[in-house]
Amino acid sequence: MSDKGPQRQCRCCSHFRNDAKYLETAFKGLASLSSAYGSVRSDDGICLRHDRYLSARSSCPDFLAAGLGSGDAGTVAAN
Repeated sequence: MSDKGPQRQCRCCSHFRNDAKYLETAFKGLASLSSAYGSVRSDDGICLRHDRYLSARSSCPDFLAAGLGSGDAGTVAAN
């Protein structure tokens, strides 16, 4: 995966979830180490399509602009 321009980055994809509450649910025990609200994770998140934790700046051929009704993802947190 690589940068393909800001409009096609994972951060804008409906398969991408990066809200802290969701990440703390997905990674059981994360809150015991600190919190998904920490600045070290930046705006990284999980791709629900590929089941991967990755940078919000990544991209792939399965990009689907957020809000186009994939039905897979919820709301992407504002950065």
